[in-house]
Amino acid sequence: MLAIAEVDHALARLDADRGEITANLAELEHHPGVRFLDEVPLTGVSAARWAAARARLDRLWAESRMFEGVVAQAHRVRARPGAPELTELTELLRCRRAYELLHSTPCDLAAATRAVTEYQRAITEKTA
Repeated sequence: MLAIAEVDHALARLDADRGEITANLAELEHHPGVRFLDEVPLTGVSAARWAAARARLDRLWAESRMFEGVVAQAHRVRARPGAPELTELTELLRCRRAYELLHSTPCDLAAATRAVTEYQRAITEKTA
């Protein structure tokens, strides 16, 4: 379970990450190449490849919205009057652990995969 200082630090970092993710996705979405591919009629291999790429970009946006929802929920839990619900906050902030594992050197891919899977399961349960 996380301590209050760890929760506040994790929330601050997640807020920064959320801003960077949104800015990067918006920049990509407004790139002239993306806009061009969205607007021109493509056929054959080009159409198939762009459809797959567009689907991945749309999935990134959906995952970004899910991430924003989790961060917002964590802020709501943290803002409750009285003692914060540390167990719930620890669960909500579990994605920070997955992030740290994925960006460690060397990366423990098995541990990172387990953390991401646990996080996705928790998010699915919270948003269902």
